[in-house]
Amino acid sequence: MLCQFTFSNYRSYRDEATLSMQASSMKEFSQSLLAGGDSQSFLPVAAIYGPNAGGKSNLLEALGYVRAAVARPILSLMSGGEAPKDPMPRIPRCSPFSFDAVHVDMPTEFEVYYRVDGYEYRYSLGVSATKIVSEGLWRRKVGASRSATLFEREGEKVDLGPSLRRAGVSVGFNPAIPYLSFLYMNTDLEAVRHAASWFLECVFLNYNSFYLERVLEEMLDEGDSPEITSFLKAVDVHVDGFRVEEDDEGQRHRVYVRHVVGGSQYELRLSEESAGTQKLMGLASILLNALETGGTVLVDELDAKLHPKLLRYVILLFKDPKVNKGGAQLIFTSQDVSTMRNDVFRRDEIWFAARDQDEASRLWSLSDLHEPNGNLVSKNAAFDKQYLSGRYGADPYLTRIEEWE
Repeated sequence: MLCQFTFSNYRSYRDEATLSMQASSMKEFSQSLLAGGDSQSFLPVAAIYGPNAGGKSNLLEALGYVRAAVARPILSLMSGGEAPKDPMPRIPRCSPFSFDAVHVDMPTEFEVYYRVDGYEYRYSLGVSATKIVSEGLWRRKVGASRSATLFEREGEKVDLGPSLRRAGVSVGFNPAIPYLSFLYMNTDLEAVRHAASWFLECVFLNYNSFYLERVLEEMLDEGDSPEITSFLKAVDVHVDGFRVEEDDEGQRHRVYVRHVVGGSQYELRLSEESAGTQKLMGLASILLNALETGGTVLVDELDAKLHPKLLRYVILLFKDPKVNKGGAQLIFTSQDVSTMRNDVFRRDEIWFAARDQDEASRLWSLSDLHEPNGNLVSKNAAFDKQYLSGRYGADPYLTRIEEWE
């Protein structure tokens, strides 16, 4: 369960920005909140709105960057079946804020608070281009006041906390990867496994990909066909299943989607289905797994190619405690304000991202905004209309058509 994500100096974000999933004291939709194991509750969804190029996608990509940095070496080992040979997979290249002469040479800083199996972890990562300059991992038992250090790293030097020192773990490792990844691959410590599990179970989906069909063909599992088909039928997409075709060597080849029309069965290549159906098939697989396991799903442009009613349906799945029994979370960007309503979201679930005059992105929540009289925005307000009228900021400025000529 994600509690809070803070980062700075990443792409369009120059200054520190924080996305908090901790629920405020606001009372609306209290039944949909996720229990934290103590007095704190957490949000099942967070929606980020704002103009094009405002920083919405960069927020998700920042969180996706940390996830990939930790998970990529581990997944490389798992897929290879044996310890990978040098050179080890490196972390992705990190892009700092580039619109001044100072930050381009400074490291990018990330910090993630998350809860796993009764503990709250804090993981920090500092990156300069493709080089890790700092890293740290701490944890505390939920309800306790003090945290224990698992390790702290500066460059290639690692200082172990008491529990890892007692376990005798090695500090000789490939500095091109996170030390957390190294520990996961080379030890069987419960604290390490739990600490890395959040990154392994977090999923980042970007549907702007031109190779969507290939991604789906690799991702879809024929064994999940009944569940995915049920999900599609629930949103009135008439699909009766799919099959995965393999070649003579057992390699995945392509996916065929089955339809029954007039009592007869037909099949279409996945590429022949509408973009919306393709997206829903891939989305169904990810969402159903997250709702079962309690994972975190990040989706850039969740609304793209989805009818507003389907978008609302997906959001409310995560807000329904009868469906979301595992404590899953959905964090997404959207341009569709038709769902920005007080019967869909709490105020602290709505976020905005926009750039200022220095081309630096800022991030804020609707729950932080005040009316001219000093009161917080009412829970009964017409969020969509007030946003489009410019009262929340982050509204796109549309130049008059005469000025285009």
